[in-house]
Amino acid sequence: MVLLPGYNYLEVVPRRRGGRPTVRGTRVTFDDILDMLAAGWKLEETAEELEIPLEAIYEALRYVAEIARRVTVVAEATG
Repeated sequence: MVLLPGYNYLEVVPRRRGGRPTVRGTRVTFDDILDMLAAGWKLEETAEELEIPLEAIYEALRYVAEIARRVTVVAEATG
């Protein structure tokens, strides 16, 4: 198990959920959290349903924001 640098709640455990980051001590991934929020769940409801701290939700959102900043979109003009 390795905590992600700069995070208190996100860890990577080999062979758990394909090696994707999970909330410490759970099998909950950041995309599980995003799916619930995208479906209209409130932050507090999501934390309660997944039985994780609200702070873990905020960390997952920060993690996704960091990933999004690294993505380069290449677009071509069409005709």
